[in-house]
Amino acid sequence: MSSPPRQPMKQAAQTYLRLLARTRPCLGRLLLAVVFGGMFGGSIFGMFAAARGGMSRIFGGTATPLNEAASAWVARWYAGGLDHDGLVTGLLLALLLFFVILRGVGFFLSKYLIEWVAQYVILGLRNEVFARILRLPLLYFTSSRTGELMSRTLNDTQLIERGITEVICDLVQQPFVLIAAAAALCITDLRLAVYSLVLFPVCILPIRIFGRRVRRHARAGQERMADLSSLQQEVVSGAAIVKAFGTEVREEERFGRLSHDFFRRQIKITAAKAAMSPLIEVLAAFGACAILVYARRTGLDLPSLTVFLAAMFFMYAPVKRLSRVHLFIQQGSAAAERIFAILDTPDTVCDLPGARELAGPIREIRYERVAFAYGPGQPPVLSGIELTARAGELIALVGSSGSGKTTLVNLLPRFFDPVSGRVLLDGRDLREFTLASLRRRIGLVTQETILFNDTVFRNIAYGEPAATREEVEAAARKAHAHDFILAMPNGYDTVIAERGLLLSGGQRQRLAIARALLRDPPILILDEATSALDTESERAVQAAINEAMQGRTVFAIAHRLSTIQRADQILVLDQGVIAERGRHEELLARDGIYRRLYHLQFEPQTMGAPSASHSPP
Repeated sequence: MSSPPRQPMKQAAQTYLRLLARTRPCLGRLLLAVVFGGMFGGSIFGMFAAARGGMSRIFGGTATPLNEAASAWVARWYAGGLDHDGLVTGLLLALLLFFVILRGVGFFLSKYLIEWVAQYVILGLRNEVFARILRLPLLYFTSSRTGELMSRTLNDTQLIERGITEVICDLVQQPFVLIAAAAALCITDLRLAVYSLVLFPVCILPIRIFGRRVRRHARAGQERMADLSSLQQEVVSGAAIVKAFGTEVREEERFGRLSHDFFRRQIKITAAKAAMSPLIEVLAAFGACAILVYARRTGLDLPSLTVFLAAMFFMYAPVKRLSRVHLFIQQGSAAAERIFAILDTPDTVCDLPGARELAGPIREIRYERVAFAYGPGQPPVLSGIELTARAGELIALVGSSGSGKTTLVNLLPRFFDPVSGRVLLDGRDLREFTLASLRRRIGLVTQETILFNDTVFRNIAYGEPAATREEVEAAARKAHAHDFILAMPNGYDTVIAERGLLLSGGQRQRLAIARALLRDPPILILDEATSALDTESERAVQAAINEAMQGRTVFAIAHRLSTIQRADQILVLDQGVIAERGRHEELLARDGIYRRLYHLQFEPQTMGAPSASHSPP
């Protein structure tokens, strides 16, 4: 029955040790921090010795070794006639001030060095997590929420930062303070010190009582924070939909429920932390009362009693802070587990050992018995895909929604890898080439246009940051975007809003086409997203698409009849398989899926139907 409760603490310790391993490059600074921490703690013993000696000279009491040493030093170096007692008292008070200053310097330097190390670790960890997110396979994002990833990158690293700073600082400084205070107790009254130190561990009991609760609620609280971040991101991104359907109150209630749960968790953590200090203080107060009774019965002099109580008080502070170490380790470990879960995600799509650069012309693309599913036990999205595309051909993909069209083209830039079969370029498996060189040879224009809160120039040059102004303008002309860009307030230097919301749908798509064309890729993946545009914008985008396809091997998820009719191959996908293939006239002559889709989706285009009907269901 006892092992399950110990397991979380063991796991927390392992996670925290893994976190501390990241301080290894800063070992020199940590060692210096320990030295200055020793200076901070050791000076306290000097303070007690000087204070007791000075008080015994002023108020009377048992002579101390430091008192006698100071008296002998004054007698040796100063001639008679001077106030001997005054000089000894002054010397002891000067020593007290010296140790106080030494304590402050030690605290500052050790605290500064530890903060530096903690910030260094968090800097590396935050950058490493962000870099890892950028390199995670696309499949990971199908099961992860954007807000949750943002919460892990920002909120969790803040908790880890506090955990590292507080834990290392307390472990470096407070043990020295505890040892110095305990030594002061022993030289003041050894028997009373023994009694006090034997009973002192009772103050440690609250640590174990409250530590488990803090860890449990800290982890749950971070998960609620991730839920809050995710919901807020979704609502902000879909603000128009929320307003259109009048669901503001519903979303507010959802956010309120999550926020209240987070509040409840935080209150429980606060209660556990807040209860610990008063409990330790009550136990310490009982100890102080017992010391006063002992002093009355044994006749302990006032200076010794004062120093003893002060040393006990100084012992309370380290115990109080060291008790928090357990809590900070629990909180930091809970956050670190979520961070390490990202860092430990295996690379399922990466460069294989010996991968080489893809160079030269690409004459043929071939899919051989390709199958794909989004995870173990998931139904297949593609099965038995066989196709060959030669240089310069236009391959049109048609089919109902969910038939596997987008997944099929996403295998080409290796957003996913097939679970079986191969995708070949000129007879060589895609996985033989580096990801960077492969993706440089592929242009991608998605149906959902993604633009960044930056200038028009940088958005077009996103994949080619070294591109010149002339190259960017040439790509914009090919995409029929140059004229409307020049009409913007600052031309190519105009900053567009996040996701390009200040632009029309047609303008956004033409900028995306220009971005793809700037690389002059031999392969173009195109999702003809013209269904949501007005007639004028659709014509402009279609002209840009027609020019973009010239001289390239194109895989087009086709929404336009003109693209279908020009295609060298039409692949009709149905439930993850290629149900039909051929040219437009051939497929239309058959009484099959293509003919049915044509009559439902494409035939109205020949009769002047509005463009809103162009998109497949």
